[in-house]
Amino acid sequence: MNGLLLGIDLCDDYSQVCCLNPLTGGVQALKLTEEESSCLIPTAICKKKTADVWFVGEEAYRRALLNEGVMVDKLVRMASKEGTATIEGVKYTAEDMLSRFVSMLLDMAARTFENQQVDCLAFSLQQITPQMPDLLVRVAERCHLARESVRVFCHSECFVHYVLSQPREIWANTVSMFDLMDDGLNYYEMHMIRGRRPPVVEASREKLEDGFSLNLLDNESGEHMADTILAACAQRMLEKKVVSSVYLTGKGFVDTSWAPEFLQKVCYKRKVFAGQHVFASGAAYLAGDAERKETAYPYVCLGEGRVPVSVSLQVLYEGRNEKLMLVEAGTNWVEARSSVELIPDGTNILELNLAWAGTPQTRKVRIDFSGFPQRPNKTTRMEVIISFTAENQMTVRLIDRGFGELFPASGKIIREDIAL
Repeated sequence: MNGLLLGIDLCDDYSQVCCLNPLTGGVQALKLTEEESSCLIPTAICKKKTADVWFVGEEAYRRALLNEGVMVDKLVRMASKEGTATIEGVKYTAEDMLSRFVSMLLDMAARTFENQQVDCLAFSLQQITPQMPDLLVRVAERCHLARESVRVFCHSECFVHYVLSQPREIWANTVSMFDLMDDGLNYYEMHMIRGRRPPVVEASREKLEDGFSLNLLDNESGEHMADTILAACAQRMLEKKVVSSVYLTGKGFVDTSWAPEFLQKVCYKRKVFAGQHVFASGAAYLAGDAERKETAYPYVCLGEGRVPVSVSLQVLYEGRNEKLMLVEAGTNWVEARSSVELIPDGTNILELNLAWAGTPQTRKVRIDFSGFPQRPNKTTRMEVIISFTAENQMTVRLIDRGFGELFPASGKIIREDIAL
């Protein structure tokens, strides 16, 4: 590996960039100045008036305030809705805007980390909509990166892998995290399910206090109210749990002096860490892991972003009955795709076996393919393709591939969408 291993956390308000050093295992955040908060780069882009010159981050806001350009922000939301922006009579798609923004982040990373080559780029998103993975791959390709070098993860996955990259005593028991940004307060939690082989890590995310806004921190009375709200949240989320450590991240925790009551709740008999690049760092760790021959995280990860079930088939292979594993539980749903060709023997029903990781729960899914052309037994070749549009939504496609020149393929497709 000679190139950069980058994690980019893309959020509507701020984005962050981190780079993994494969030799030391450490992660360095891209900072625009020496201040800790400077790793928070506003997700905004501005075009200079009457010129093909673009600015990002705080500079984009500054140029717009000076009336020197036209600014577009909320780029992630814009992309998820496939929106457009018109600047000086020219219509730009969300993909155009996001591509320019990411390209400029990569240029800054190349200068900071003194390397133009990127071996792997992992994006981190708070939530992955079905169209975002393909869009981000196209964005990366427009930035001259290879499709296979791009990974897409949600915040929960990046949080888990950031924590698992820390010393074991940090995650000996439950690990909690409060993320306070412009869009509100999110609570993350992860823990090990003991006694499983391989070990199972379970993670969750919960949106807390929808009405909470960082605008509360603009005055003393608002700070006191915010502290009271967060203290109540901490009491509710942490009570009766053995919590090894708590992380505080997001713009709202750049300075924690406004939250003495909240800090008293979270610091009681626990390690507490405050930092601004948990998700980008986790994405960088995942980028590095993608380049290894053997993973550094030999765990089954369950929760947001991960497939909760293993999917298998019973097949006859070389005269033996065997279980053919199609999807492993804990796989990132964006990458959970498999394809296999089968020859049905005396049946027009495909039976999939689903097994939920960490529980005894199982389920059989039967798909009827009697709609395929009628042929003699063992003269139909069928392709089975499994993919996901979310961690709990599986799509199975059965495609008639015929049987050579004797029985040409009809191309008929049977599709089944399965909620898990």
